[in-house]
Amino acid sequence: MVKGAQKQMIVIKTGDSRYFDEAYFVLRREVKGSRSARQDILAEANKILEECACEGTEPKKRLSRAWLLFIGGLLCGALPTVAVFLFLL
Repeated sequence: MVKGAQKQMIVIKTGDSRYFDEAYFVLRREVKGSRSARQDILAEANKILEECACEGTEPKKRLSRAWLLFIGGLLCGALPTVAVFLFLL
């Protein structure tokens, strides 16, 4: 236990997010506790959560470099094989 350490914290329960149940924000010491400051802090916290949310966007599927090299190797092996087979017919 740390003695004399006091931190102000905001807990926001997201509820409908696929990724987060709750978000915790630890405030700086110089933040004052006025009513307008609290609303500004909550608005900033919600803005941060909206920027970080990936709702509805699936990551784009792309071929990795390993797959491209694999397919290139298959083509380099298959083309000479087909050429030799056609030459022998």
